[in-house]
Amino acid sequence: MSAFEDYLAQIRRLDDARRTADEAAARTATATETLGQRAERLGDRAAEQRAAVEELARAARIAPPQRAAVPPPTGDPLTDLAAAEADLEAAETSFEEARYLAHRPPWLPRWRSDERNGLIYGLFGALCIAAQLLVLREFRADDILAALALAGLLIGLPLAAFFLGWLTIGIAARPRIGDESTRLERNYRLGLVLCGSTLIVAFMGFFS
Repeated sequence: MSAFEDYLAQIRRLDDARRTADEAAARTATATETLGQRAERLGDRAAEQRAAVEELARAARIAPPQRAAVPPPTGDPLTDLAAAEADLEAAETSFEEARYLAHRPPWLPRWRSDERNGLIYGLFGALCIAAQLLVLREFRADDILAALALAGLLIGLPLAAFFLGWLTIGIAARPRIGDESTRLERNYRLGLVLCGSTLIVAFMGFFS
């Protein structure tokens, strides 16, 4: 190989090395730009989520949650960004759950309205049965007036139980986010059946 050919080969090697260095620098710049874009996108998502949380807290009339302490960086931008993305996704899932529960009644929020109302009417119905049995055992209908009073009392107790259940549902079943115009499912037919049937149960228990 002549000196000129050796010179050309060195020039080609230098050119290849410079091209490799330029490509590596471009890849580094692209990676740096991508990390910056990811960090900016995460910051925007976090700001939007924080605003949504504060708006939800105001609507629910509660204090917004305190800001969590920022964990110390690991020194690896990729690891820190991955951890931040995972935390943000978990926070978004928790926010969706909180928003769902805010539009549900605070007492037994995951129950259906008929299940929750049935429990409320049933509790007052059980108290009504106990009161009816007490009246039947202690009250003596010696004349027509006493018999009428006893009948009125036995009929009035289920009505009182139904009315108290109706009022309780208005308190226990009203969601945190809602106004007075929000229609509540009170299942009044279910309440009438549960409370009215206490007459039958009380008489069966008395004469058994």
